[in-house]
Amino acid sequence: MLGGRVEYDDGAGNWQFKEGKYRFPLGVTAEGIKKIAILDALLSNRYLDPESVVFVDELESALHPVAISKLVDIVAVLAEEGMQFVVASHSYFVVKKLFLVAQEKGLSIPVLSFDGTACQYADLKEGMPDNPIITESIRLYEEEVNLSLK
Repeated sequence: MLGGRVEYDDGAGNWQFKEGKYRFPLGVTAEGIKKIAILDALLSNRYLDPESVVFVDELESALHPVAISKLVDIVAVLAEEGMQFVVASHSYFVVKKLFLVAQEKGLSIPVLSFDGTACQYADLKEGMPDNPIITESIRLYEEEVNLSLK
C-alpha cells in the first residue's frame, strides 16, 4: 500500500521508512505513512495477535481518502481475525467506510458520538448514525446542491 516499509537501520541507529533506494528518518515521514508502517511492523514482528486491542487516534490523519479506505479495509480484515480496534475519528470518510464494511460483512461496529451535550450509541450494522459528522456532511451536500440549482 505504501510502496515501502519501516526498518531499523543499525548503522544510523534509528527507525527509517525505506521506499525503494530511498531512506527517510521516521521523524520526517508523513504521519499517515507512520501509522500504516507501524501497524505493518507490529504485525510482521508478531507483536499483535488475534487477542490484541489496538487504539488509533485520528486514523485518517495525513492520508488521502483512497488510503483511508484501504486502511479501514485492513483494519476490518484484522478485526475479523479477532483483533479489537478502538478508533477515534472526525472523518466522514472513516465513518462512511466503516458503515460500508459493516453492511457488506454483516459486522457489528459500535459507534459512540458526542454532540456537545450528550453521548450517543449506534451500531453501523443497523445504519448510519445521526451524529455531528454525518449532519455536517449532509448540510454541505445540500448547500452544494442548492448552489448548483441557482
